[in-house]
Amino acid sequence: MRLSISRIKLFKACRRAYELKYIYGLEPVEKAESLQTGLSYHEKLEQLYTDGTVDTDDLSRESAMACAYQKYIYPKFKCKRPEEWFEHKLMTGDVLVGRVDGIADDGKLVEHKTTSAEITEEYEYSLQWDEQLLAYMLMTGAREIWYTVCRKPTIRQKKNESDEEFFWRMVAWYDEDTDSKIRLLRISRTDEEVEQFLDAVEKMACEINCTDHFYRNTGYCKHWGRMCEYAPICLHYDPSQEYVEFQKVERME
Repeated sequence: MRLSISRIKLFKACRRAYELKYIYGLEPVEKAESLQTGLSYHEKLEQLYTDGTVDTDDLSRESAMACAYQKYIYPKFKCKRPEEWFEHKLMTGDVLVGRVDGIADDGKLVEHKTTSAEITEEYEYSLQWDEQLLAYMLMTGAREIWYTVCRKPTIRQKKNESDEEFFWRMVAWYDEDTDSKIRLLRISRTDEEVEQFLDAVEKMACEINCTDHFYRNTGYCKHWGRMCEYAPICLHYDPSQEYVEFQKVERME
């Protein structure tokens, strides 16, 4: 089995959602707004590292975020290679897989994050224990990683304000209290911590392989302040039927 941290996290959060996503291979046709924002932002950063520019023609929130990145983070380091897959074979025979957002010119891994909250010391502390970070370190042998974190603009368009005026006001929003809105963080972990993570992942892989009952965790129904994307079919999914809200996909993990 090919395991990603996203797959492991979902198994731990709700086995019913895991079953619908990874056993039945279902994916919502419409992506959550937060996912769409992340994808669009990543695409704009990839363009920035490819040709040194940010396309602002769409006057979007993601373009404003990329402009802030270009001003406050881009001059500090460069990604020489965007998006790279890594793998690590586990003792269970399973393979842990992951895709890092980039490799910096100093050889460190790079991960781009977006957030709706202020970038505080508490946020930085929670980021240090992100399982995704430990997975990257396990798969690559690295013990340090660059994290770029960009907060989504919280201001709203004013009455009689044009789209272009609003866009440039979003760009300027990052110029005040900048550190709470966009930051470059360097996070490190020890060999011992990575080994502990590896042990935990291998135990989790065994548990996933042995599971034959995918029960619901009702505490997960409203996670991150929104309803679970599998809520419409959670109680009554019939594999023999087709559902317009979902499509079947083949996964790399």
